[in-house]
Amino acid sequence: MTAALVETPRLRLREFRRDDLEALAAMVADPEQMRFYRHTRDRDEARAWLDRTLAGYAERGYGKWLIEARTAGAFLGYTGIEPLELEGVAEVEIGWHVHRSVWGQGIATEAAGAALGLALGRLGIPRVVAIVPPAHRASRRVAEKIGMREERDVTIEELPYALYAAERPPVASGEPLGFAA
Repeated sequence: MTAALVETPRLRLREFRRDDLEALAAMVADPEQMRFYRHTRDRDEARAWLDRTLAGYAERGYGKWLIEARTAGAFLGYTGIEPLELEGVAEVEIGWHVHRSVWGQGIATEAAGAALGLALGRLGIPRVVAIVPPAHRASRRVAEKIGMREERDVTIEELPYALYAAERPPVASGEPLGFAA
């Protein structure tokens, strides 16, 4: 059993394992599940994604994490962070993709909030961004609910996205805020 990176009241985030391929492949092959993506993915594409994800853990120490129910251990999707070059700037992107069987239950918000907290807190990443298709209102609400703010519109591979960002709060220096006396 893979240890949890973080737990919430209902969820556990953990690293993917090779034996998670079947659940992942089934989710990304579903057209309704993938309506905001360019296309569905077949089993080989899911395996390649899983291979890149596992390599990312070894290279960076982070990546996309599997979301599972704490009580039953059921696969509910994934969330996590990955490096992204955006308009010539190195960023760290957060993403979330939950199984449609749990849409509308707050799972994406709970999981993405935990992943963002892990990134900005324990992992010490100073800034995290999310790129969301403008028409994906549910994902835009998730970004807002976890404390991200919309910064601007961006174009990636000729498609429009809304860019959301969150930054680590400044470390208190012991100095009071405000004007010097």
